[in-house]
Amino acid sequence: MDLTETQQLMLGKVESRVKYSVANKTDIPKILLIKLGAVGDLVVASPFFDQLRKHFPHSEIVLVVGRSSYAAAENNPNIDRIILADDYVLYHGKLLTRALEFFRLILKLRKEEFDLTFILHRDWPFNLLVYLTGVPVRVGFGRGREGVFLTHPTIVCQVQNERESYLDLLRKMNIPAVYRQTYYFLSDEEKDFLGLFLERYGIGSDEEMIAISPGGGDSAKSTMVTKRWPAQNYIELIQRLQSERSCRVILCGGPSDREITNSITRSCPDCLDVTDLSFGDMASIFRRCSIFIGNDSAPNHIAASMGIPCVGIFGPTDPRQWAPPDAHSSVIIHEVECHPCFKDGRFPDCSHMKCMTSITADDAWNHVEPILAQNSVQVSPS
Repeated sequence: MDLTETQQLMLGKVESRVKYSVANKTDIPKILLIKLGAVGDLVVASPFFDQLRKHFPHSEIVLVVGRSSYAAAENNPNIDRIILADDYVLYHGKLLTRALEFFRLILKLRKEEFDLTFILHRDWPFNLLVYLTGVPVRVGFGRGREGVFLTHPTIVCQVQNERESYLDLLRKMNIPAVYRQTYYFLSDEEKDFLGLFLERYGIGSDEEMIAISPGGGDSAKSTMVTKRWPAQNYIELIQRLQSERSCRVILCGGPSDREITNSITRSCPDCLDVTDLSFGDMASIFRRCSIFIGNDSAPNHIAASMGIPCVGIFGPTDPRQWAPPDAHSSVIIHEVECHPCFKDGRFPDCSHMKCMTSITADDAWNHVEPILAQNSVQVSPS
C-alpha cells in the first residue's frame, strides 16, 4: 500500500530527528555491525570501521562476522567484540540448519539490546535478521522492498567505489566520513613473522620481492573462477620478470589456490609458494615487497592496505567499484561488451571469459615494468 504525502512527510521528519540525535551523540552505548565477509570485503569496509570509531570513541562496537573471515577482523582496534556466525551454513546449509543458525543469531543479538546497527550487506535477509533482534535504529542498503526492514535505507550509486558506499551509511546519519585508506591490522606475532620468513629463505636486505596472487575468488558464499587470469599468462609474466630482474617471486593466496600455484611452480620452480600462510602472515610479507600483482581478490585489498604498489587484473568485476582507489594502485582491464557482469553479488554463467583471456602477459608487463623501474634500479641476472 502506497504512503500518502502526509504520511511520507511525517516519516521524513521522524527520520531527520533520529539522524540529528545520532550524529550529535558520541556516547551511544552499544553499536552492532553486520558484515559476515568475505576477507577482501572486510578490508574494503575498514575505513567505515575507522570513521565510526572516531565518531563514537566510547561506544561498544560489536561486529557479527563469518568464521571464514574472522582473521580480517580479529586485530582491528576499532572493534571491541566479535560475534561469530557460521557463514558456510547460512549460505550453503540445508534449509533446517540455515534456519537454526539464523534464529540462533537472532536470540543471541536480542539479549545484547543494541541501540544502533549498521548492516554492511545488500542481501535483504540480513535486514530481516536485525529487524527481528529489535534494534531501534537500523541503517543499511535498501532499494525498494529490500529496505523495508530498515529505519534508514541508503540508496547507493552503482558506479562509485565500495569504500565510499560503506561510508555513505554513516553519512546517511549525518555522521561526517572521509575516506583516507584501508587497513589490515597485524598482531605482534604477525609483524615478527617477516623477519623469520626472510631468514628461512635466505632473502637479503637488498633482494627484491614481488608478490603475485594468481587465484582468489573463493569465499564462504561462492567460488568465482571467472575472476582468475589464466595460469599460463602468469607463467609468461613471471618468466619475463625473472629474466629481466633479479627478484624473488612470492606466490600467495589461500589453500584453495594451491592447484593454480602448483601449475605455476612446475614451470617457474624458483617461485616461493606461500599459499599455506595465514592472511596475517601474508600481509606481513607484503610490507617487504616492491609490488603486488594479482586478480580482484582479498590479497589485492590486503596488499593495498599495506601501502605497496598494486596492479589488479580485473575482468567480470567493475574496478570503479572494487579496485583500491589509492594512488599506488592501478588496474588492468580489457573492455568487452558484457563487462562488468558481476552485479548484485552474482555472476552469470560464462563460457568464454573474454574479459580475462584477452589480457596478455605483455599487457601486464607494460603496467608492471614502469612501477618497478620507478621504485628501484635492478641489474639483470647473468
